Parts: sequence; structure tokens; C-alpha cells
Amino acid sequence: MHNITKYRIAHCMTGAPRILYKEELYVAYRRQALDKLPGDLFVILDLMNKTDTIHGVNMTDNQPKRYTAALKYLTPRKIEWIPSNNRLGVLDDEHGYARWQLCLEHIEQAEKQDGIKYDSIVRTRPDLYIAKDLPTADLLPKNRILINPYYECLQDIPSGYNQTWPDHQRPCDKNNQGLSDFFAIIPRSLADPYMRVAYIQNLPNMCG
Repeated sequence: MHNITKYRIAHCMTGAPRILYKEELYVAYRRQALDKLPGDLFVILDLMNKTDTIHGVNMTDNQPKRYTAALKYLTPRKIEWIPSNNRLGVLDDEHGYARWQLCLEHIEQAEKQDGIKYDSIVRTRPDLYIAKDLPTADLLPKNRILINPYYECLQDIPSGYNQTWPDHQRPCDKNNQGLSDFFAIIPRSLADPYMRVAYIQNLPNMCG
């Protein structure tokens, strides 16, 4: 779906598809994300096999055919399946950051093909449920990245609007490091360092 508004938005969805086949999930992404920020969707999905495990659960049915309805509904401009064990040249890529750069490369190809530059990139995971409308493009920041923190534990979620994420931020350690792979909205001008983070040498720990 090509953006016909004055704002050009690219959506980048990467990772293990997991529950993307569920109608409520992919319909929510269409309604809350693509309909609010119309643009081109680029999808990089992990091709799993029956020996793969996610959080200790064996994957028994995670083949592309299971996601046909979801992908048809979302109408991506580009779909690429990558074997889950393909680290794309990165020695340690537990969080799948290397897929971000691959998605950015597809975005760059589209920009070259169309002779345009996107204004913003929405980066998300295929198993993430978008519960409410994303902001319209005119409200997106031009000079900073919006990142959804992990909130892995209930106590980490702010109890009200007077609390902010830094009030709850845990120190970077073995279990809490790296950029959150959940969701982010990135101005195109800041996309290169963010989307290529997997290939930056001697990168210090950064809490997500």
C-alpha cells in the first residue's frame, strides 16, 4: 500500500511470527497502526523448524502457510523469510537486531525505486498486539526516537501519568540490556545508527 499523504511512513516488522496468524492480532495492526500511519509495510520473518524453541516451548507449526491469511490482509510491500539460525554475519544476535538492518536495506531499495525518502519508520514485532491507535504522522517527533520499554514485570509499569519510565528503569545487567525489540517509531534521519545497531563494534550495554 503506497502512502498518498504528504507524510511517507515505512513499517518494519521483524522476528519470529509466533501468534501473527491470530486474526485479532493482525487486524489490530491494520486498524491501529497502518490505518493511522498509512505507508509501506516491510516484513522480515524467522523461518522456524520443529527443533526450534521459544522461551522453552517447542515450535511444532510455524511454517509460512500458517501466516498466509495474515500477510494477505496486511499486504506488505516486501516479505522475506530468514532461517532462524541465520545471524546475518553477527556473532551474537539474541534479540534479532540484524533483521533491523536487513529491513532498512529493503526500505532503502524502495526509496531508490520510488525516488523518495520516508519521513518515519515504525519498527515492530509480528507478535505484538497494538491495543490503541498510534499517533498521526503530524504528531511524530522529528529529532528523537520513541521506544517502548520492556515492562517485563508488573511492578515496572507506571501506576499513573505522573510517573515515567526512568523512575522504574533497572540497571543494565545480564538480564536487562539492549534496545527493546518490542516497538519504536524512528525519524528517518535517525534510522541508520538505530537500525544498524547489530553491527556496531564495542557497543556498551543499553537498557531497553
